[in-house]
Amino acid sequence: MTKDRLKKELSKVDDQLAGLQARKKDLEEQLQMAEDAEKMKFIEKNKISLDRLALLNKVSEEEILSLLKQKEKEQDGQAEKEAGNNEEKQVIN
Repeated sequence: MTKDRLKKELSKVDDQLAGLQARKKDLEEQLQMAEDAEKMKFIEKNKISLDRLALLNKVSEEEILSLLKQKEKEQDGQAEKEAGNNEEKQVIN
């Protein structure tokens, strides 16, 4: 292939990529709107008040923080255990 033809092909691919990226962004926005609509329908169907929704959100945040703290403790314990195992191996060698 000649240099000019390669440049032309690259330009064509760049244009296709730009079009696909725009399409991806549009589809992601449509998906988010569909998910939001689904959530709103659920809230309306179950007659969840704004106060209750805020409370549920707060509980969820607290649960997430609790789970993160628990996971962090488990990782710290695992790191200490591995450090102890490494020390034993060094003593044996």
